[in-house]
Formats: sequence, structure tokens, C-alpha cells
Amino acid sequence: MSETAQETTAAQEARLRAIVEEVIAGTPHFIVEVRVRGRKGARVVEVFLDSDGPLGVDELARLSREIGFLLDVEELFDGRYHLNVSSPGLDRPLSLPRQYRKNVGRLLRVRYRAGDAVHSLQGKLKSADDDGIEIDTGRRTLRISFGDIEEAKVQLPW
Repeated sequence: MSETAQETTAAQEARLRAIVEEVIAGTPHFIVEVRVRGRKGARVVEVFLDSDGPLGVDELARLSREIGFLLDVEELFDGRYHLNVSSPGLDRPLSLPRQYRKNVGRLLRVRYRAGDAVHSLQGKLKSADDDGIEIDTGRRTLRISFGDIEEAKVQLPW
């Protein structure tokens, strides 16, 4: 991708983020990620949202309509685009402290750095704050800062 195309995509993603923030203002919802892919006339616009409360299909559909309307009004993209508004799903890694707080009490698999080594563990997420998490492996409780976490995913109980 050329530097100009990268700059255009970055500017579009920044504007998209602002539009989504406007739509979700005053709700328990928050942005996990926004992404613009493809080329003119074949863009894919992805918005991943999460929430401190339930975020069902009907609510995602409503948010998608509002976001799509504002994108069309502002003519952010030349030509056609496909808008996908969804929740991140359990297969995507956690990325924000707010997501960790939402999943306290659940089983996580965490890959993290300690010194020069990378470790992996699975345990129950005991707590999460703005700096890191506390995870109970059954043998010990470990504190891991967000800066040391390489990847963390919620594990399904089956």
C-alpha cells in the first residue's frame, strides 16, 4: 500500500472511530477496533464493539444502521463499501482493560513475557484494573501487567 493510501486509510479510520464514538455516546458500549480494508469501490469497513452489559444482535443491527447512515451522510468512502458491525467474539484476544474487567471470573489462557522468556498459563481471572490482571492457576495467583501480556483469550468451559 502506498504512503498516500496508508494516510488516507488512517484518516478514514480516525473519522470512522469518531463517528462510532458519537453513535455509542451515553451507552455502556465501547470500541474494541475499527478497520478499513480494500480499495475504492470495494471497501470493507469493520467495527468491533463490546459492552459492559449485554450486546445482542438487535442492538448491533441498530448501531450498524446508525453508523451506516452517518457514513453515507458524510460520504466518508468513495464508491461502495460493506459495513460490518459486530462484537469481537470469544475467539478474538482481549485487548482493552475494560474487556478484562468484564470477564472477571472466567477462565483465560494468557501468553505473557517475564524477562526475556514468554510463558503461557491458564487460570481464572480474579481481578483486572487499569494496570493489569490477577489470575489464579489453582496452584498460585499471579499478577501480570498489561504491558507484558502478548495475548489473552477467554476459554470456553467445555
